[in-house]
Amino acid sequence: MQAWQIFLLISCIWFFTTLLIRKAPEWDNMEELVWASSYEWGYQKHPPLPSWLIYPLTMLFGKVIWLPFVLGFTSVVLSQWIVYNLFIKICKQTKELVPPWAPLVFVLTGSFILYYTVRGGDYNHNSMQLWSIAAMFYFYYSSWVIDRKTEFETHHEKTYYFYWILLGLFTGLALLSKYSAIVQITVLFVHFLFEKRFLKKNALIGILMAIASCLLIMCPHLYWLYEQTSLNQGPLFYARESLADSSTYAAKLFELFNGFLLTQALRVAPVILAIYLLFRLSNNQDKTQQTLQLERVLKPTWWELFSQKDRIFLVFFAIGPTVVALLIGILFGQKIEAKWAVTFYLGFGIIGALVAREIDLKSFIKKVLWLHLIFAMGYGLIVGPGADYLGKQGRGNFPSKKLGEEIHLRWQENSAITQGKPITLIAGDTWIIGNVIINDTVSRGRNIKAWIDANDLESPWLTKADKNAPLLILMDSAPTHSGKWWRGGHPPSAKVKELFAKAPVKGVVSIPWTSNNNALPLKVQWAILPSAEEP
Repeated sequence: MQAWQIFLLISCIWFFTTLLIRKAPEWDNMEELVWASSYEWGYQKHPPLPSWLIYPLTMLFGKVIWLPFVLGFTSVVLSQWIVYNLFIKICKQTKELVPPWAPLVFVLTGSFILYYTVRGGDYNHNSMQLWSIAAMFYFYYSSWVIDRKTEFETHHEKTYYFYWILLGLFTGLALLSKYSAIVQITVLFVHFLFEKRFLKKNALIGILMAIASCLLIMCPHLYWLYEQTSLNQGPLFYARESLADSSTYAAKLFELFNGFLLTQALRVAPVILAIYLLFRLSNNQDKTQQTLQLERVLKPTWWELFSQKDRIFLVFFAIGPTVVALLIGILFGQKIEAKWAVTFYLGFGIIGALVAREIDLKSFIKKVLWLHLIFAMGYGLIVGPGADYLGKQGRGNFPSKKLGEEIHLRWQENSAITQGKPITLIAGDTWIIGNVIINDTVSRGRNIKAWIDANDLESPWLTKADKNAPLLILMDSAPTHSGKWWRGGHPPSAKVKELFAKAPVKGVVSIPWTSNNNALPLKVQWAILPSAEEP
């Protein structure tokens, strides 16, 4: 099997496990399905690239639960393939001292990180940066390899500057997914300064070309962002609001290390399994202790075979983003969310080089695949049947299909108001209305437009004509059950409550959330207005 086929097989194991156990999408997946209603230069929370990618696919396949999971794992596989090629380029600098199959070992070592397995199907603005950020490091390193030559050869000039242009383009794509790519940009810029690349004229020209190509691809979005910011709205305003934290500096530091850093340690911890496999295979138990000691002297680890410059680059790649995030949190007292670190560990698999010497590659691949299969099955049993039996309520076992069926039935029962037409306009919070949209049997959600929180700013795809249609309004009747850690939807906005109060027809649907009789059911209030434009 080729490397990309192995990466694909691992992602397929987790994709089908996810698809089998989940009754509803992840929150971010639902958000992207709801937003996939038009092409915009940006959205109030984030830049537009992930929505641009999923929107045409929803027109083709409909707004279906499996689509964002496919895109999430596709992003994982693509990023792994790019990182694999980066490791190949780095290993070639050792003049074949590191075996040619070592890059595969490094990527498989990192494949156990939870961001690529349990959370690999998340389709959000963090996960969709994976491939573009991987490409940033690849093209940056590719230009540096040429820089490191004693003399800059003329026949390399076009390739050299092409690498810089591609670096700029992929940096622009990363920023069009989420502005947090500034973390990786900082890592690369610090490395640029550390290696004193600025002393070379060609590198200065290259970085200017990268900046120009980045700005070129981002120009329309930057203009939109400027307009939105001047109106005190848009992603920058949202970021400022979401990062606002009135707690003390000491409390922020505690949260940074206890919330962010500890969470990252737990999500990266499964890599220990691969490291253990490498250690065992590198220290074959069939050999005598004397032979093993001799091999440790005569055969250095792969890490020791890299040049000092490459070892420094690999440290930047593996832990640089985490260090930058921690410094931002420490120096500025800034809140750092754990979920923002999805892209931080693309190069972390290189840790396998610290213990690997000579191993049986086929045995390592086989064991890695078996471990992924076992852990996927175990995770599936716990999150699926296990959670249902114990009455644990979560998004994974949210009764999405049943909710959609019940709400569509109520709509059909009120044909005097709906004029016998299918649902085309729905107001409420993203999660609740999204579950009705993805279970639409008429157009598979294509023809239903979401009016998020009845807020036009949050729903730029709506026209005035759209609001002339009958309006379905949904509210979670108990968003925060006392003593419960879970809720269905978000509390309704004031505008949604106002529309709900005016509706001539309304009611409540109650649906079992799990098979446990002691678990609270899901209750959703519904209402229908003849038109959203009615006084």
